[in-house]
Amino acid sequence: MQKSRTPAILLITAFAAVVTLYLNSLISVPRAPSAAQVVSGISASRYLDNVAYLASDQMKGRGDGSPELNRAADYIASQFRSWGLQPMGDSGTYFQSFEITTGADLGLNNDLQLNGNHLRMTDDFTPVMFSNTADVDGPLAFVGYGITAPELKYDDYSGNVSTTGSGMIAVAIRQSPDNKNAEHLGHASLIDKAINAKQHGAKAIIFINDPEQAADDIRVASRTEETSDLGIPAVFAKRDVVLSFFKTAGKDIPALQKKIDSDMKPESFVLPDAHVHVSTDIVRSRKTVRNVVGAIDGSDAALHKEWVVVGAHYDHLGLGDQNSLAPSQIGQVHHGADDNASGTAGILELARLAAENKREWKRSVLFITFAGEELGLLGSSNFVNHPTIPLKSITSMINMDMIGRLNNDRLYVGGVGTSPSFKPWLEEMNKPVQLKLDYSDSGYGASDHMSFNAKKIPVLFFFSGLHTDYHKPSDTADKINAAGAVRVLSLVYPMMDRLASDSGHLEYTEVQQPRAPASGSGGGGYGTYFGSVPDFRDDLKGVLFADVQTNSPAAKAGLKQGDLLVEFDGKPVQNLYDFFYALSPKKPGDKVAVVVKRDGQELKVEATLEARR
Repeated sequence: MQKSRTPAILLITAFAAVVTLYLNSLISVPRAPSAAQVVSGISASRYLDNVAYLASDQMKGRGDGSPELNRAADYIASQFRSWGLQPMGDSGTYFQSFEITTGADLGLNNDLQLNGNHLRMTDDFTPVMFSNTADVDGPLAFVGYGITAPELKYDDYSGNVSTTGSGMIAVAIRQSPDNKNAEHLGHASLIDKAINAKQHGAKAIIFINDPEQAADDIRVASRTEETSDLGIPAVFAKRDVVLSFFKTAGKDIPALQKKIDSDMKPESFVLPDAHVHVSTDIVRSRKTVRNVVGAIDGSDAALHKEWVVVGAHYDHLGLGDQNSLAPSQIGQVHHGADDNASGTAGILELARLAAENKREWKRSVLFITFAGEELGLLGSSNFVNHPTIPLKSITSMINMDMIGRLNNDRLYVGGVGTSPSFKPWLEEMNKPVQLKLDYSDSGYGASDHMSFNAKKIPVLFFFSGLHTDYHKPSDTADKINAAGAVRVLSLVYPMMDRLASDSGHLEYTEVQQPRAPASGSGGGGYGTYFGSVPDFRDDLKGVLFADVQTNSPAAKAGLKQGDLLVEFDGKPVQNLYDFFYALSPKKPGDKVAVVVKRDGQELKVEATLEARR
């Protein structure tokens, strides 16, 4: 009987399996929504609420190092946490912390003595905040306007001063000879004059006002907001006090100034018997700021260890600083709604959508909001140099900076040339969005994507354009085009989805940094090309190369990413100002000696500068 029942049992089992498959086909199995479906859930009101909070008066412009920036970081992290993003900062938190210089104050030991006579702090002199902390003595030298301009055949350090000036304390008049001459005014900044004095061997520099500014006297030049350490003591002294000192020595400075203005010839000299003592005590504030980092893990066994980074900076100018384009309004809240609460709100909306829709990406996606961007891409630079994930595992980076003022449907997309896949994908993704895309191939630019491009990572940069409220208190949330930002995000999300879902390898293509048009003189640094890309960190003595462009003069000389520039054309380089000043008078074809530190060892090479084209 067993033999006779077996075929019947098998037939019944097979029939049951078929029925089961049929019934399962009638049941709706949940699937992850497509990118096109997800973008329909982008909320203009939620987006605008986030912008309004970050750009509110109570957030006081989210200045780097401020309590309000910390409050913004906590807010972003709380949103990441509520959506279930994985913390990917330090020690299992959402925060990656690092230190930056946020300002400077006067210490207690500032002093200026002329032949032993102490001048009164504030009444007679005041230190300039870009001074270093130092205590120096030396002979006094009048250096006219303190300008060296080879292209104009004018040098206040020519003649006696250049041969006997090493170790001097320089006295320089503010402004430039013939103040109506725009070419001379290009050399008139206090920073240029301080660096020029240092490169001519001066131990310190004392600024005095020109006659037109004498009524305001020492207060004029002490207003500089630059707080970087330029490596030389600099003070601004009351004009009458300094002139009377020279008059006692038989020197009529006003008459000499008029002569310089009339014949455009230097009248510099050293007073060897004059003894000057300068002490500057500048206390620079170092504060901790935080990148905010959260992740959604990929699902593919082979690809989940690869990463797509999506970022935006969340810091701004606080109450205004040297970057404010409304200097008369420094002290007021610079709200930073478009720059860059708009991009930060975009990150929050993208992260929310991704988490809520349970999109099963093959690759993992890292959402980052950066601090320190306004001070020189410091947050993104810190991340790529101290990544919380393996840097080599990052396949691409999307950056959103100022996406809140879409006008006439026009959107700028940078970095398109850093991968051959980008442009065709963007064209495809943009069909339902219908934005007018202005493309740029270059992955360079004044925003955080540049830090990733320097590490040879494909980047995309989304930007809706500049406007008259940029870096002013008037960049407020009521001017944000929320509907336009939704359209931008409706393009960014599908690109992020494609980058995270496509199993193919994304190829990186190096694109040369755009060069400015060549100038006739080669002065000012605009007509001369070297090819290094600086890292803006401020804790090193020298200029760190974040990148060296292929086939540039720097690359041809054998310089590499990670080299620390310490000398250029025989002049010491302590900071970017030193480097730019040393490069500025050079012309294409000039050969310059360059000294860098690599792996703790000094390396000297010769580079032949080229024209920008």
